Amino acid sequence: MELDARLFAWVALSALIIATPGPDTALIIRNALAGGPRASTMSALGVAVGILAWASAATLGVGVLLERSSTAFTILKLAGAAYLCYLGARSLLGSPPRGELRPTTGVPAPSAREGAGEGRSNRLGDRSAWSQGLFSNLLNPKTGAFFVTVMPQFTIAGDPAIRLVLMIAVFEVMLLAWLIPYGHVVSRLGRSGLGARVRRFMTRLTGVVLIGLGARLAFERR
Repeated sequence: MELDARLFAWVALSALIIATPGPDTALIIRNALAGGPRASTMSALGVAVGILAWASAATLGVGVLLERSSTAFTILKLAGAAYLCYLGARSLLGSPPRGELRPTTGVPAPSAREGAGEGRSNRLGDRSAWSQGLFSNLLNPKTGAFFVTVMPQFTIAGDPAIRLVLMIAVFEVMLLAWLIPYGHVVSRLGRSGLGARVRRFMTRLTGVVLIGLGARLAFERR
């Protein structure tokens, strides 16, 4: 298969789309602060599965339904907006995880089960973090619209199926290569000597951003 200008243009556009802040990025920040790098990584994997589902649906023609049916698009859009607002509200109303850093010493605060291990101190489990990433992506109809309307612009009649597979694989690899390190950096900053107050502020701010993204999605037209 030839690596032509169309494929390189797809890579460039994908990088721009992935790096642009949106609901997926906000969720990674939220879960990195709430559950640490493992939680943000699981959320990134959930987002990647959602992307794969959208790309497969677009290939099978399911995404065309969302593009042509305003009712289906609106239902999915409102469901996604409600889910983002729900996650944002949990960030605003929830209490910080146990074991967060002390403001002055940077030493983890003692907990009732200090010897239980880091995995138990995180309030956000792997399954919950993964499912949040998955549903955050699946309930965003604009992701489906992207693969229905944009991806075909980089293909022509007669292209082998392996080319489409490669395009999706490249998008997935770039997505994970961006979101996973991003979550690790945010988690480290949240647990650094900046203090628990800054960490709580960042968590609340992320909650506001998620609610804002949900509201924008709810009232935004196609």
